[in-house]
Amino acid sequence: MIEEPIVFVDVETTGGSAFSSRILEIGAVRVENGVVVNYMNQVLDPEETVPGWITELTGIADRETTGKPTFAAVVPQLEQLFAGALFVAHNVTFDYSFFTEEFRRLDRSFDMPRLCTVRLSRALYPAEKSHRLDAVIARHGYEVERRHRAYDDADVLRKFYFDNLEQFGAEKFTAAHQRLRQQPKSAAFM
Repeated sequence: MIEEPIVFVDVETTGGSAFSSRILEIGAVRVENGVVVNYMNQVLDPEETVPGWITELTGIADRETTGKPTFAAVVPQLEQLFAGALFVAHNVTFDYSFFTEEFRRLDRSFDMPRLCTVRLSRALYPAEKSHRLDAVIARHGYEVERRHRAYDDADVLRKFYFDNLEQFGAEKFTAAHQRLRQQPKSAAFM
């Protein structure tokens, strides 16, 4: 059984590259011993214009970001949310790279152990052709009220993770989990 805290994370962003785009919305669900103990559902001021195609995808327009906190303003919340936890996301490299870059802009480091639910889905369901989040949602019959909104997508990852822990059993699931887990490069956190 996985005993460390887990934070299921999704971000909506102003573009596809962490180096040229910013985090627009953070959705995160912290679970300890199988229980949700903290969460974040926060639209941010990305300090740049939200492109039209992002607004079409997420529904988040510039007017929704006005008066919202910047990334720097939510760092204290993130430190509490992420402390000592495993960072879990779908295509984890994407979400993780945005956090890494946002912290770098603040002259801080960000380094956490992480797990990719795309890779976990591939390991548990090797016969399935697609492991995109839409395919995972359809395969498991999840209802997601606001697809492409960070909190809703993060919460469906939580459901997927724990449903599969139950379905495959602790031994098989934990073996896949440990095999796919990516360790931090250093002991540093923020």
